Amino acid sequence: MDGATIAMVRPYLIAHERRQERLRQRRRCLTLVLAADLGIDLDTRVLHGAEVAR
Repeated sequence: MDGATIAMVRPYLIAHERRQERLRQRRRCLTLVLAADLGIDLDTRVLHGAEVAR
């Protein structure tokens, strides 16, 4: 269910989806920062939900 497309969705469901997306973005950002600081080569299995150019 996508809360943005359905008018009859409870506000707490939309808030939950937004919190989950922010958490995923934070994790991706942290992964990239740590990899850059430590000089680690990343592949698509390391980044959750992000594509990495090879």
